[in-house]
Amino acid sequence: MKPAAALFVLAGLFVLSVGEASAQTDFSGTWALDRDISADLSKASFEPPPPPKRRSPGGLSGGFGPFRFGGRGGGRGAGPERPAGGSESGGGDGHGAAVLTVDERARLRDLADYVKTLAPVMTIEHTDHSTFTVTDGRGRSHLFPTDATKTTQALATTSTDAVTTWDGPHMVTVYTIGPSSNLVFTYILVPATRQMALRIQLEEAGRSRADVPELKLVYKLTSAPKAPADPSH
Repeated sequence: MKPAAALFVLAGLFVLSVGEASAQTDFSGTWALDRDISADLSKASFEPPPPPKRRSPGGLSGGFGPFRFGGRGGGRGAGPERPAGGSESGGGDGHGAAVLTVDERARLRDLADYVKTLAPVMTIEHTDHSTFTVTDGRGRSHLFPTDATKTTQALATTSTDAVTTWDGPHMVTVYTIGPSSNLVFTYILVPATRQMALRIQLEEAGRSRADVPELKLVYKLTSAPKAPADPSH
């Protein structure tokens, strides 16, 4: 596909249209990743860059050679480590965003690894609109109720809570990363072109983090479930 055409397709796919979900909004089928107009999955990462090192007002860092200085203006070297269970209260990365804990970064790494398994194909079962089941390229399935019921999803080394619900005609799954951080998957169906877009964005307090680019993937429908036979015939 030519670059100009690819950009045109992307622009149309990633516009979140407003509408109501209906019986016609069915994501079911086997979907193949269109690598020509999708992000490079081999580089997929949702971890923010490390925060910049802090400097003391006097120009000295918190340590010199093998020595570390605690106390006022002496950096964090002698201070207690923050707990691994949640974002540091009041902490920031120098740009106003919360600093993630070890556990939160581990969840993001696991989810990045999971996303990489959504190629070359993934299968969605959605004929029963009360559930949304995604099977990755390795045959592992994750089932999500679509009524915003919280479920625990097992990942490679961690687990996380997830909530799935409709946003107009789109399906949205929100994975809990920490007290104020979520990784949001938005599935966008384009029936006219037999395409589906998947947008993945790290959010903090309901807003996208500027230091983590949104991941955008485009899939082509390769096979759809057969329609049920008409009992009248």
